[in-house]
Amino acid sequence: MLRRTLATMLGVAAAAGATAAAASAHTYYISRSHGNNANPCTKQAPCATIRYGVGKAHRGDTVVVEPGTYRQNVRIFKDIRVIGIGHPVLNLKGLNSNGFYIRGAAAAGTTISGFIVEGADFEGILVQNTSRVTIADNIVRDNDQGVHAKQPTGECAPFQGAPGDCGEAIHLIHVTFSTVRGNRVYGNAGGIYLTDETGPTAHNLIEDNMVNRNLLDCGITLAGHNPKAVPSKGHLGGVYDNTIRDNVANGNGTRGEGAGILMATAAPGGGVWGNLVEGNTANGNGLAGVTIHSHAPHQDLNGNRIEHNRLSHNGVDDSSEVEFGENDGKHSVTVDILAGSDVGKLRGIVITGNVLSDAHYGVYTKNDATRVNRKRNTFHHVAVPVRQV
Repeated sequence: MLRRTLATMLGVAAAAGATAAAASAHTYYISRSHGNNANPCTKQAPCATIRYGVGKAHRGDTVVVEPGTYRQNVRIFKDIRVIGIGHPVLNLKGLNSNGFYIRGAAAAGTTISGFIVEGADFEGILVQNTSRVTIADNIVRDNDQGVHAKQPTGECAPFQGAPGDCGEAIHLIHVTFSTVRGNRVYGNAGGIYLTDETGPTAHNLIEDNMVNRNLLDCGITLAGHNPKAVPSKGHLGGVYDNTIRDNVANGNGTRGEGAGILMATAAPGGGVWGNLVEGNTANGNGLAGVTIHSHAPHQDLNGNRIEHNRLSHNGVDDSSEVEFGENDGKHSVTVDILAGSDVGKLRGIVITGNVLSDAHYGVYTKNDATRVNRKRNTFHHVAVPVRQV
């Protein structure tokens, strides 16, 4: 009874604390047309710049941004909500930066919603080393400027013999339990990008986004960059247990090497495992609509599920699939789902309930230990529904 009473008292105290925190939260207003940073950032007397409002805000506060074009990048290292009204524009052209940059444990719980983010050299929205972030209802476009620089800098610069990695619309690095929902992503080098350079990226939801015509790279990418992922069993790295659901990823990677949705890792010890790709549409992408790639030893791409997606006419620029396809190198071969490994068996891969159309191969796998059941997928105008080697 004593323990029960104490637990009740603690619960009441916690609820009271949460209520007090909510009551003490403030809202700061930003206006491009009539704001001034000498103002108190109220609705009647707004401030002029997003960065100033973010600087004034404390944990749990909200920054409301009115329509207009704001020529600035915004860094967020605390838990706040930044909400755009009427889709204000964050224009980064020439600023040699990301757009929104959210970083650190203190930023857990941050929300960015309602913006147009454009013209960044690096990423439109970069989230790193945090959790429970929401990126929702934004338009993220044309964030590919650094790709074209004669002397790339920052994230665009080559590193240890590899080309630079920039121009993504939304990039999560070591991010957990976060949501990317309802965004329109187009005209970037690549679309939505989940990686693990500084730690695991896991338990995230990527849902209801339109990710189209990001011509140099994939629409949605889950990429294992951390060689400690497998040795640490996911404690130090790995991209795992994420859900990629009900997105549209069309026309990506047609001038580079990009799938609609890609799960891959390059380094030995890297891992992208246990993810669910469900209910998505992917048409006309440069590589396969949904792709799993493994090319080095001691990797883990097992347990990924590809279920109930609608894929059509993918692999339209498929010269890079020579490592998996016996006909590639002779001519381009369209393929809607590709799951392949050059180094051992893939295990626990589930490919079921998909509707695949207008491709030479519906499903093409190499070294997949699980046999694909043709009857559990639907094929229209597909020359070879399932090919497993």
